[in-house]
Amino acid sequence: MEFYVSWSHSDALYCEYFNNCPILISAVPDNKNALRKFKKLPSKLMIDSGAIYYVRKGLHYTVKEIFERQLFIAMPLLSTCPITFVHVDEPLLNKVTLAERYGAFEKTLINAYEYMNLVRKQKIDTNSNVTILGVIQGYDFPSIQFSIFELKKLGYHKFGLGSLLGRNMSEQMQFISWAAELVGAGNLHVFGVTGIPQIQAMGHIGISSFDSSRPTKVAVYHQIFYSNPFRTYLIKHSGIDRGGQKISTPLHCECPVCEENALDLMNLTHQKYTKLRSIHNYYHFLKTIQPFLRKEYDVNVVSNVLRS
Repeated sequence: MEFYVSWSHSDALYCEYFNNCPILISAVPDNKNALRKFKKLPSKLMIDSGAIYYVRKGLHYTVKEIFERQLFIAMPLLSTCPITFVHVDEPLLNKVTLAERYGAFEKTLINAYEYMNLVRKQKIDTNSNVTILGVIQGYDFPSIQFSIFELKKLGYHKFGLGSLLGRNMSEQMQFISWAAELVGAGNLHVFGVTGIPQIQAMGHIGISSFDSSRPTKVAVYHQIFYSNPFRTYLIKHSGIDRGGQKISTPLHCECPVCEENALDLMNLTHQKYTKLRSIHNYYHFLKTIQPFLRKEYDVNVVSNVLRS
């Protein structure tokens, strides 16, 4: 199983600090030239449509516009590393009624047809470095099953499971297990799952990959990870009034940031320190999930999360 860190134009340059660092970028306007910032390019790249961004902002988009933006973002790496293009889905975000959910579900499949036609017209699927990923949108088992059936008919062989945001852990794992059973766990990417128990469970069943923005998001909210055991601390002088463990001085750590100056983690004055906290958080997040990413991990074991 592989971990893609979700990345945007204003985030830390994780690849500069870590050798094997797959990243996921969304095809939104601010990310158009983002890869040109990197001195050291990612080992693998996934470019999703950014559909959640467009839905949240209420912005109109077309499949062709987003596909062309994905191509532009990918251009510096097309011949140098594996790249996954994610088809333009219609998220279930804020879709409350059954009619709204079905509309998003139907639009996702219409987009999948148009997207695959654009892929074939540009012939990028003939590039050995390129994988095309169809997004599964569904709100119950029959809709997930039908979504997969239609995506396969259109020529998709690799799949990503979306619309897990807002679902509790047991619901997330139920949807993941349904999709894995239907497409094969080794053909499935899971979008935006950040919980350690879910990641462990996905490793057990042999999910191909997942992405998370958790190291960055936690850093933005003045929080710090430590591993062995995995825990989260809120910086005490941040002024944020919330429960949980607080920290006023850094603990012992061998990450690239702390080896230079651990006190930088506590500095809340500038965005550059948020980026340094992100690097520190990535180090401990990766250290915690590393056992679940290994190829020799026992994929025959079903975790307690999946049993529940």
